[in-house]
Parts: sequence; structure tokens; C-alpha cells
Amino acid sequence: MSTVLVVEDSRSQRECISHQLAWSGLDVIQASDGVEALKKIQKNSPDLVLLDVVMPRIDGYNVCRLLKANPQTRNIPVVFLTVKVQQLALYGGIKLAEAYIGKPWQPRELIGTVKRVLLGAKNWADSASADAWTEYGVLNLNLIKLYECRADAWTKYGLQITMFYEDALAAFEQALQINANHSDATKYRANLEKDWAILLQKLDQTKPCHVCHYYYGKDGINCALYPFGPPEEMCRDWDFK
Repeated sequence: MSTVLVVEDSRSQRECISHQLAWSGLDVIQASDGVEALKKIQKNSPDLVLLDVVMPRIDGYNVCRLLKANPQTRNIPVVFLTVKVQQLALYGGIKLAEAYIGKPWQPRELIGTVKRVLLGAKNWADSASADAWTEYGVLNLNLIKLYECRADAWTKYGLQITMFYEDALAAFEQALQINANHSDATKYRANLEKDWAILLQKLDQTKPCHVCHYYYGKDGINCALYPFGPPEEMCRDWDFK
């Protein structure tokens, strides 16, 4: 039985889609945003990812780019979920994905598209080159820059930035295992290790929570609920004065 990861930030839509796919005989797992999706893809290796486009933290387009650039996940098919006004913006993304479904979706179209894409999907792993792993690492570095330029980068996007750093470093390590003399992988890894030290310093300087006064990362003390700052939707604790 095939497993589908449903990635949708709307809980009601996510539950509805999951119910329809489960009713059609598919195993379903869920993720509420791009960060959670990437973690569940690594953990569960789904047979297909049904991916919303507009989501908090990491949007669907960048999740798809990472998925297709990673030699370990690039054969997992992606089906985009998008409203009609977004379809033109998907032109670049649809070239990476196998299909897309418009919102509001029709159950028959949803199930038919997912099963058609599953039927034509590759079920073997490609051999990865050092160049492929290096390119995947560079993509992660480019996404880091996208987040680091934001004013609230370290209080709001610390989790994403940290994840991209870790994935980039792992990618360059994979490249060097294949080719220990790969010049680009060696250069990027060395630069990344220097940047990692700077990252830890910035996380150490993150502002404390108004309620518990724990400094994020300082002396190894982290807020149990939000170790990298407030969530996308501001919780009541962070509004407390």
C-alpha cells in the first residue's frame, strides 16, 4: 500500500484530503507546514507528497526544490495543491513537480491524479554523484541567505536556518565521501563551519521570553515550547507583559 504525505497548513483541508485518500485505500501521514514536511519526508520516505504552495515557515515551492535536489528524495513524486490565481506563479515549480491540482479540488480528480502519479513513479534509487550532493548543499545555503536577510531572522526563523545549516553540512560531507578531493565541496564545507560558529553566537543573543525569561541557547537553557522564538501565530505567552 502506498503512503502519501499531505502537507497543508489549513487543518480542515488537511483532514478532508487525508480522509478522501485514506478512503481510496492509501496510507496517509500529515504535515502542517514545510519544516514539518521535510522532517517527515526524511523519517518516513513517503511514496508521494501532496504539497500546498502557500504555507508558513517554508513554502511548498521551496520544499519541492529541496526534495528534488536531494539525491535521496528526488524520485519521490510531488503533486502541488494550488488555487487558480497561483497557477501562473507555479510555472517554475510545476517543472519540478509531477502534477498539480487546483483548489477547490474535486475528490475524483484528487484521487485519480494521485494514483496516476503513483503508478508512473520510479521505485528505485539513483546513484548520487559528488556534484549532485554539492548542488543540494548549495541550495540549502541559498535558502539560508533568504532567511538571514530578514529583520526577525533569529527570533522567528532560527529553526529553519539551523535545519538548512545541518542539511548543507551533511550534503557536503556526502559529496566528500564520494570524492574526497572535490574542490567545491571542500570549500563550501570549510566556509560553512566558520558560519556555524557565527550562527551559534547569534542564537545566544536571541531575546528572552517575557514569561519564563529563559534565554534561547544561552548557557544551554532553552524554552521548552519555542526554543527558537515565538511561533508563526503569536501565542498568549509572548503577548504577556
